[in-house]
Amino acid sequence: MSGKRAAALLLAMLLLAGIMLVPTAYADETAKELTRGAKITSVDDPEGLANLTDGKTATRYICAAGTRVKVECEEPASQIYIIIDRPVDGYQLKYNGKTLQCGQNGFLHEYIALEEPAKELEFTFTAEKTSVCELYLFGAGDAPEWVQKWTLPYDDADILVMPTHADDEHLWFGGTMPYYGGELGYKVQVAYMTNHWGERYRPHELLNGLWKVGITAYPVISDFVDAYSETLKDAENFYGREKILEWQVMLLRRFKPEVVVGHDLEGEYGHGAHRLNASTLLEAAPLAADASSFPESVEKYGTWELPKLYLHLYPENQIVMDWSMSLERFGGKTALEMAKEGYLEHVSQQAYWFEVKDTGKYACTRFGLAYTTVGEDDAEKHDFLQNITHFSDEYDIIEESEESMETSAEEQSSPEESVQEEPEEPPAEQSTEEKPEKSGKNGASPLVILLTGAAVLVIVAALMLQIHFDRKAGKKAR
Repeated sequence: MSGKRAAALLLAMLLLAGIMLVPTAYADETAKELTRGAKITSVDDPEGLANLTDGKTATRYICAAGTRVKVECEEPASQIYIIIDRPVDGYQLKYNGKTLQCGQNGFLHEYIALEEPAKELEFTFTAEKTSVCELYLFGAGDAPEWVQKWTLPYDDADILVMPTHADDEHLWFGGTMPYYGGELGYKVQVAYMTNHWGERYRPHELLNGLWKVGITAYPVISDFVDAYSETLKDAENFYGREKILEWQVMLLRRFKPEVVVGHDLEGEYGHGAHRLNASTLLEAAPLAADASSFPESVEKYGTWELPKLYLHLYPENQIVMDWSMSLERFGGKTALEMAKEGYLEHVSQQAYWFEVKDTGKYACTRFGLAYTTVGEDDAEKHDFLQNITHFSDEYDIIEESEESMETSAEEQSSPEESVQEEPEEPPAEQSTEEKPEKSGKNGASPLVILLTGAAVLVIVAALMLQIHFDRKAGKKAR
C-alpha cells in the first residue's frame, strides 16, 4: 500500500472515530449537587432547618403558614428536588425576580427545573402547616436517576394496576410495571385502594418503589385508610362495599384503560381488603359502561367499556407471565429482579415473610382473564395486551382528525358547488400475533440518524479513495 493511500485511509478512520465520539462529547454532564455548600436560613422559623439537608426522610422541618426560608448557593442552582412529608395546597419559590407557584399537584416528591440559574432562592410555605423532609440543589446538567421527576396521572392509561396497599404492586403483580411501563413504554397507571398516611414512612417507600421500576405517572392514593381485615365480610363492614365499587367504577371511567390488573379473589394469603378489592373490581368492570350506574362519574368522565381485566391467581382463562426476560431499560436485569428491587424500597415491610416469587402458591406470574370484551387469550402468548389492536387515546386522535376533516370540507364547499369525498377507510386491524406498537415509543433520535448518515458517508468516501488508488496503481503497472 502506497503512503498516500495509507494516509487517506487513516484520515477516513480518524473521521469515523471522531463521529462516533460526538455523542460522548455533547452528552449532558451529570449535574453537580450543591446542597452541602448552601446556606439555609429563616427569620420566621429557624428551628430544625438542619433536617432539610441531613439525607433522612425520617427527620422534618415543620413550619407554619407564611414561613420564609432563604437558600444561598455558592454556585448557581438550576434544579431543585424537594420532599414534602404530607400533601399541601402549594408553596411559592422566588428567584431572580421571578415567583413560581409549586406544590399544587400534591406531589410528595417534587422536581423543579428553574428557567434560569440562581444563587439565591426563597421559599414561602403558605399552608397552615408544612412538613419538609429533604431539600436538594443541583447545577446544570442531568439530575441523578434517583431524583423523581413525576408527571400528572395519565388522562388515558394503557394499563391500570390496582393494588390494595403499598408493596402489593410488586409482591403480587411482579414484572407488570418494569416490563410494560419501564421497558416497553406503555402508559401504566397505579391506583391504591388504601392510604398509609398514618405511617409516615410508607408513602415515601411507595413512591421510591414505583420510581425504581420505571413508573413516572404519579399514583392515585385513595381516601380509604389501611386497616387489616381477616375476612371479606369484615372488609365490607369497614369500608362499605358500595363505596369501594363506586371508587373503582370512577377510576375505570377516568383512565379508560385497555387492561386492568387486580388482586386474587381469595386475597392472596387471605387478606379481607384484598378480597374486597378483587371482588368489587370484577363487578365494576361491566358497570363502567352502564350510564345508569354512579351517574356522577358519568357526568365527569363518561362511560367506558373495559376490554380486559386480569386477576392474580384467577382459576379460569389462565396465562403465566414470563418475568425472566432481561430488560434493556434496566441494564439487562429481568422483570422479576426489578420487581424485587421495587419491593426492597419498602424498607419497613422487610421484616415480614413476604417475598416476590415467580413460583409457589402465590407466584406473581399467574393471572386469569376474569373479564373481557375482546375475546379470550391464547394461554401460550404470555401477554396482557394480546387482542388489543387499538388504544383508546388512538381512537381520540382518529376522531379529532375526522372532525377536522369534516370542518375543513364544510369551509371549502359552497351551496353552488359541493364536493363529496370518499369516506376515509378505518385503520387496518393489527394482527394479534404481534404486540400493538404505540407511535413514538421507540423512535430513533435525530442525532442518531445524523451520525449514522455521516458514518456511512465516511465509509463510502474511504472506499472511493481505495478504488481511486487501485486504478492509479493499475495504470502504472500497465
